[in-house]
Amino acid sequence: MLEIISIKNSNNIWHLSKIMINPDHISIVAEASEVNSLFQEGKINIGLNSKVMFSRLSMRTVSGFQDIIAVGSPTEILEKINKTTKRLLKG
Repeated sequence: MLEIISIKNSNNIWHLSKIMINPDHISIVAEASEVNSLFQEGKINIGLNSKVMFSRLSMRTVSGFQDIIAVGSPTEILEKINKTTKRLLKG
């Protein structure tokens, strides 16, 4: 399992939360450009460093796909996935 920090918008209030995901279910990791733009414009105020980037993770589910917005660039997320996968394979 992989722990990531996700960001959600509920009634125009942004929230951070830690979630655990199965890295085998990730189909796509891409830059969340719309969220990055809102963050850079100051429309998302959650107390993070101004250089933080966000990624969109598309997760396979039984009924299709679910998107999650994660804190971190696509490169950072992929590095975290690879580190977790290697650790699991080595036992």
